[in-house]
Amino acid sequence: MSNYTQAKPLAPRQIQIIQDCVPILELLDIRLGDKFYKRLVKKHASLKPYFNETNNKLLRQPRAFAYTILMYAKHIEDLTPLQVLLNRIVSRHIGLQVKPEQYALLGEVFVETMVDLFPPGFADSEFKEAWTVAYANLASMLINAERVEYSKKQWDGFREFRVTRLTTECCDTKSFYITPVDGEPIPMPKRGQYLCMRWHLPNEKMETTRIYSISEFPKDNEYRLTVRYIPGGKVSGYIHNELQVGDSVFAGPPCGDCCYESRDSDMVVLAGGNGIAALMPVIEGGLQENRNVKLLFSNRTTDSRAFGELLRTYKKVYGDRFAVIEYLSRRRAIDPVDVYYRRSLTLEDLDFITPQHDVYLIGPRSYMIMIDDYLSAKKIQFKMDYYGPTVLNYKLE
Repeated sequence: MSNYTQAKPLAPRQIQIIQDCVPILELLDIRLGDKFYKRLVKKHASLKPYFNETNNKLLRQPRAFAYTILMYAKHIEDLTPLQVLLNRIVSRHIGLQVKPEQYALLGEVFVETMVDLFPPGFADSEFKEAWTVAYANLASMLINAERVEYSKKQWDGFREFRVTRLTTECCDTKSFYITPVDGEPIPMPKRGQYLCMRWHLPNEKMETTRIYSISEFPKDNEYRLTVRYIPGGKVSGYIHNELQVGDSVFAGPPCGDCCYESRDSDMVVLAGGNGIAALMPVIEGGLQENRNVKLLFSNRTTDSRAFGELLRTYKKVYGDRFAVIEYLSRRRAIDPVDVYYRRSLTLEDLDFITPQHDVYLIGPRSYMIMIDDYLSAKKIQFKMDYYGPTVLNYKLE
């Protein structure tokens, strides 16, 4: 086994070296992640499909990586505070189908990057050995956790599916339905999970990976995935303009931790834009179990609101048990499902939420950070998922 994945105890001197790196890691910040990923994909082009090009260009992935390494160094003697963060990394790696042998490739590049970025007098042979062991311990921990999670999944790798239907949900959002090419039954996901899909687009040399929400609890042996068109987006543009019924696509098994839990408490669902896709099965699950569900749904306009007719149907069927409050940021013609405001959601709109509510949150980055900060300050627990780099607004301190 590679020395980049073979765990062994850190010596006291090595622990001190790791801890002494914290101030410099804080100064380096995003430079560590940026240089690491550039070096990685240049040296190991086969790993490029695992990373979203946009997230790297906007430095989201490098920022997440740098933060994770900083927190690892700060808590090197006791990783307990990192457990939630590490669980999220494991979940995302399972979706992406990261394999144990790839950790050695990452470890080699990581240690090289650390040696390059730290001052020459600091990055000596002891430094290199300390970080090799520290990385190996982290890699071993993740590999073991991922091995357990892989054993629970219904298939390994990316399975071939066939597109059976395409539907338009609103002006910029489409859904496509897929069923296994082999005709075997699909495993039922948890409500709120997603599929990680591997795409080989026309005129593109490399495959690329995207995560899409399962927006309907499966019926007729199909998964429904919902995609908002992103101007300039390679994959979303392909899905909206070129994907056809009968095409083959490839998907990993259902993953994700922002899943519906059966409880007696009232539900609050906070959806921003296409975040509604993952939350539609969650809403349906709560209503079917006779729970009160309040949806706070933010969009630019009702033209860009997905699943409006289905939400309207839920309102007719479930009556007062289902409340929909829409926040529409642009002043255009409207067609609300229920109650609406011609403005963005504010923190005052969340004042009614208490620790007794069962809260679910998915939406754009700034939306989630705002609500995360607010609910966390009030000590209100909630479930959220974010389909970008693992670290969104993770706070240990």
